[in-house]
Amino acid sequence: MTDKLLTHTQHLLNHIYWFKQELYVKPNRDHIGTAINFTDIGSRKDDFLKELVNTIASWVYSKNKSKQIIDKRLSETNNDYANASSFLATQAFRKFRPGNPQGQFGELLLFNFIQYFFESVPLLRKQRITTSIGHERFGADAIHFRQRNGSNFFVLGESKCYESKYKFKEAFKTSLTSIITTFNNLNKELDLYIYDDFIEPELESIAKSYKDGTLPNVTYEMVCLIAYNENKKISGDNEAEIKEAIRNVISERCNTIEDDCYSSIESHILKRINYIVFPIWELDSLLDEFQTLVGSK
Repeated sequence: MTDKLLTHTQHLLNHIYWFKQELYVKPNRDHIGTAINFTDIGSRKDDFLKELVNTIASWVYSKNKSKQIIDKRLSETNNDYANASSFLATQAFRKFRPGNPQGQFGELLLFNFIQYFFESVPLLRKQRITTSIGHERFGADAIHFRQRNGSNFFVLGESKCYESKYKFKEAFKTSLTSIITTFNNLNKELDLYIYDDFIEPELESIAKSYKDGTLPNVTYEMVCLIAYNENKKISGDNEAEIKEAIRNVISERCNTIEDDCYSSIESHILKRINYIVFPIWELDSLLDEFQTLVGSK
C-alpha cells in the first residue's frame, strides 16, 4: 500500500555518493555514509542542489494534494501545464521559513533519505504544520511509515546540520539526544495532529488504529542524519581515489565517538538507531547557494 505513495528520489540520489558499512559507532552494524557525488575529479554539487530543490514540492505536498493543486490551476489557465507546475512550486516554496537554511536543508535531505533507504513515506508532513496558524511546531523532524509482510514500521527521523566550524561530535551527540526525545514523545506528537488535516489521507486509518492500540505488529526504527562541515582535505587522482578518501574521513570521524555518548540510552532502544553521515566541504557556501535557489522560485 505505501509503495505507491513514495515520491521520486532517484534523480537526487544520482548526485549523491553513498555506501553502507560498519562505521565504528553503536549499534555495531552497517550504517550509511553519504557525500555529494563526483564524476571523475569533478564535484556534482550544482546538480545535487538543483535536484534537492526539485524535491521541495514533494516534501510539502503529497502526490494527491499536488494533483489537486495542479488540476485546479489547469482549469483556471486553459490547461497551461507550465503555468500550473510553476504555481505548485511557488506555493511549496512559500512554506519555507526564512533565515533557517541549515535546518530546512537537513530536513529536506532526511525526507528524501528515509524514502530512498528505508522505503517509508511521510505519515505526517512537518512543513504544513510549521506554517499553519494556530499550530505549534511539532518536535520530530520526520515521522514516516511503511508496511512490509504484515508488519507496520514507524520510522522516526532527526536531522542535525552544523555549518561553519567542524562539529561532528556535537552534531552526533545532539542527534542521539533528539532521536530519543522523538521516540519518547511520539504518542504525544500524534495526539496533536491525528484529528487535524495533517495526516496523509491514505494513512489516516493507520494512524488512528495506532492511537487506538489496535494496529498489529508495530516496529519502530530511528534514523539520525548528521550533516556537518568537514575541514579535512580530501584528494585523489580519479573518482575511485576521491571516494575512498571520503569513506576514510567518515570512518575516522565516527571512530572518535566515545562510549559514554551512548551511556544514557537503553540497549534495546540503541539497537533500533540508524546513522546517515553526510560530510560537506564548505557547507556555509553551499547553504548560501541553497537559500538563493529557494528564494529565486
